[in-house]
Amino acid sequence: MEEFLKLFSEKNIEGLLELGYKIFYCLIVLVVCLFLVQLSRKVVKRFLMKQAQNSKVPVDERKANTVYSIVSSVIKYLLYFIAICTILVQLGVEKSSLIAIAGAGSVAIGLGAQNVIQDTLDGFFILFEDHFGVGDIVTIQGQTGTVEAITMRTTKIRDFNGAVHIIPNGSIGVITNYCKEYMNAIVEIDVGYEENIEEVLAVLKNEMEQTENVSGLLQTPEVLGVVGLNESAVRIRIVGKCQVKKNWAVERELRVRIKQRFDQEQISIPFPQRTVHITKE
Repeated sequence: MEEFLKLFSEKNIEGLLELGYKIFYCLIVLVVCLFLVQLSRKVVKRFLMKQAQNSKVPVDERKANTVYSIVSSVIKYLLYFIAICTILVQLGVEKSSLIAIAGAGSVAIGLGAQNVIQDTLDGFFILFEDHFGVGDIVTIQGQTGTVEAITMRTTKIRDFNGAVHIIPNGSIGVITNYCKEYMNAIVEIDVGYEENIEEVLAVLKNEMEQTENVSGLLQTPEVLGVVGLNESAVRIRIVGKCQVKKNWAVERELRVRIKQRFDQEQISIPFPQRTVHITKE
């Protein structure tokens, strides 16, 4: 009886040691996988940024960030897959079984995960056809904001309020990109009906010719003329071609200059008002 108990305890100890070794091995695999994911991100980003800064290679920073987002996502999922397979083999799953599981998984993906495949394919088309990139300001599904990341499946957009919108690539549809080549600064000014419109237009054209020192402007803003006859004001529109993402700063600067010039010329900017007539029956 004592020999049986001794043998049983030895087997338990061996089993516990073997189990502890497997758990330790799995933890090491997970730690190495996470380390390689972080290392791959740094290596890919450093390589792409170096390519973007190299004048001999036509890769701009915007496209480099987009490629980095896609490539790092692919490497991450690949490393996770390898780590899971390694852990399953260590836990006693046969390699032939893993091949069978992978085959069954591919069939399941083909039948039940068509949206995932569609999202992934659309993600690659977005990258290669350069619809938009990381850092661009876009409107997708009614959401306007800056593209923060493009992964294999989703696109992340942060709007101007700070909220993040995660949109599957397969459902993006129509894309409005505000960062292609240039943007327009559009300023609309209201003046009173009592003002001489020809003189106001001449003043505005003269002021726009003095904007060569405004940062972000690509050419002299054009005074298009009267675009509206409102209840209490005549509306004039000015359009100027600007560098990407500089249009809002240019618009603010133009409004300040126009207000100061109108003050000098004593041109009034009216406020909404109504005239009430009281009659006695």
